Amino acid sequence: MKRFIFITLFIVVFISMVSMRTTFAISIVYEATDLSDTTPGEDVWQYTYWLSDYTFNTGYGFTIYFDYQLYSNLEDPPPAVNSDWDPIVWQPDSSLPDDGAYDALALVDNASLADPFTISFVWLGSWSPGGQYFEVYDSSFNTVASGQTAPVPEPATFLLISTGLLGLAGFKKKFGITRG
Repeated sequence: MKRFIFITLFIVVFISMVSMRTTFAISIVYEATDLSDTTPGEDVWQYTYWLSDYTFNTGYGFTIYFDYQLYSNLEDPPPAVNSDWDPIVWQPDSSLPDDGAYDALALVDNASLADPFTISFVWLGSWSPGGQYFEVYDSSFNTVASGQTAPVPEPATFLLISTGLLGLAGFKKKFGITRG
């Protein structure tokens, strides 16, 4: 029984360590919201983005790309974030073809990341929208970091897995299940 608990504890710790970020690279997470569709045939969504693990100085910024085959009608102008940022949008264009983007430029050193960045758009794909490619650039517009946006993690997942593993251990103990 002690061995089973030790192995279970080791697995839980290992999973939690693997899921933690081991570098200090920028993280952009999003929350997707399916909005009311006002025009028939259009599937309107809103993304709310949170940024972390990066310090934006004056002239630095980030760009999140919207694939021209999956997105259209990006909210233009985008909603204001706070006075530290200047956001801009360009539309996806299937006739070129060219992706659209949400871009935010820091206007001050150590620009605040306390407020989320939001944008609504029409989703052209099936199911629901997912992560997008992003780039972070410096004041000379050189790409200094890039990655994929990720959905906001659900804290309940870790709790659910832990509870299930402890339940299995208790079940084994209560019914005296041993190796055959």
